[in-house]
Amino acid sequence: MKLKSMKTIVAGVIFSIASLFNIANATVITANLTVDNEYSVYLSTDDSTQGTLIMSDNNWYSTESFSANLTAGTDYFLHVAGVDVGWVAGFLGDFSLDTSDHVFSNGLSQLLTNTIDWNVSTTGWTNYVTSSDYGVNGVYPWGNRTTIDAGAEWIWSADNDSDNTVYFSTAITAVPAPSTMIIFGLALVGLASRRFKKQA
Repeated sequence: MKLKSMKTIVAGVIFSIASLFNIANATVITANLTVDNEYSVYLSTDDSTQGTLIMSDNNWYSTESFSANLTAGTDYFLHVAGVDVGWVAGFLGDFSLDTSDHVFSNGLSQLLTNTIDWNVSTTGWTNYVTSSDYGVNGVYPWGNRTTIDAGAEWIWSADNDSDNTVYFSTAITAVPAPSTMIIFGLALVGLASRRFKKQA
């Protein structure tokens, strides 16, 4: 009876450890955004590479939404290519992650457009600099976007009148697995299997 119980305990511990290794399910990133005038959104694992297209839109009057899956353990860069077709330009959005397996560059699961966490380039997916702030959601000439967080800032390059094509980037980092718990679990397996050998 003890032998059977020990086997059950060992199997349970092994299953628990396997679960720890697989605890991270796909994270879903969701967003509400608009870009005056046109944009394309990409997910990339390399900040110098455009990445996989998630969505695009050419009507800045409407706020659009998207969602996409992130693979556990993989770091990403969210890339937004913006195109202006006249007068001032801007990018406004809010973004969220549904698990703690990934975090944005601010260390949180929520991110707004701002000049701290978003870099911009006028030459492609390279030569990034800090983006410039053109006011919070609601500012003239864009008005209020009720489906985007009120704290989001309209951002662009340093010249949002003349720089008509820009490239935004922000990092999404995978959170490491709970290694302390895994080591503890492995130690328990070692002790359990040692007792199991002695009783056998």
